[in-house]
Amino acid sequence: MNSSIIDGLVHLEGGLEDYDLQVTARNIVFNFVDQYRQKAKEVPAGDSITLVFDYKKNLDFVLKEIQAKKIRALKIHSRDQQIRKNDYPELIKNLSLAPAELPVIVDAFYYGPELEFKPSLEGIIQIAQTFPQRKIVVAHSGGYEVLKYFCHLRPLDNIFYDLSFSLQYLEDSSVFSDLKKLIRHTDKKRILFGSDFPYASPKKQAEIFEKLSSEIGLTEDEKSMIWGGNSKKLYFSPY
Repeated sequence: MNSSIIDGLVHLEGGLEDYDLQVTARNIVFNFVDQYRQKAKEVPAGDSITLVFDYKKNLDFVLKEIQAKKIRALKIHSRDQQIRKNDYPELIKNLSLAPAELPVIVDAFYYGPELEFKPSLEGIIQIAQTFPQRKIVVAHSGGYEVLKYFCHLRPLDNIFYDLSFSLQYLEDSSVFSDLKKLIRHTDKKRILFGSDFPYASPKKQAEIFEKLSSEIGLTEDEKSMIWGGNSKKLYFSPY
C-alpha cells in the first residue's frame, strides 16, 4: 500500500481517535459553519480545511475566512444546506466572490427522502461551466448515480472525482462495476482517494482501492496520483 496517502475527505465532529489509517495528511471538511467555529482549532497541524459555502446565512464570515487563508476549499451540500435546483443561480452568483483558485467540493451522494434537496447534476454542470478555471470535486463520485455522472461530466476537464464512502458502500452492489468504469476511463489526474471518516473506515477504503487498482491494472504513477498527489495539488497549494 502507498505510504504517501492523503485522505481527501474527513469529518472531525467525533474526533480522530478512531481514524484507522496511516496517512501523510487529511483534508478536514466542515459541513456547518457553527461546527467550524467550534472545532477548527482541533484540526491537526499539516491537515487542510474545507468549509461549507454557506452563502445563505454566513457568506460574510466564509469570505472572511477565505481572505485570511484559513481554508483551502469550499463545500456545497444540497441536503444539509437545503439547496433546491432553482437555487443554483443565486449560489453561482455568490460563488463568483471566491477566488478561482479555491476548489469546490460538491456532495453527490443520493440518500434519504428529501428529494427536493437531492444533489443536482445540472447544478454541478452549471458551476463547472460558469467557472471553467475552478476545480470542482464530485464527492462520492455520484453514489448510485456514478455512471450518469461519468457520462455527463466527462467532457468537462475541471471536474474531479472523490472516491470517499462509495468504495465500501457500493462494493457489494451492482453499481460497483460503474465505479470501476469511471476510474478506468477517467484521467487519473482527476481522481482522489478519500474516506468520509467517520462514516466509513479509512483502512477499509484503502484496502478496497488497493484491490480495485490491481484489477483495473493501474500503473504505480497512476496510483500515486490517486493516493495523494492529486489531493496535494488541490488542497495544499497556496492561493
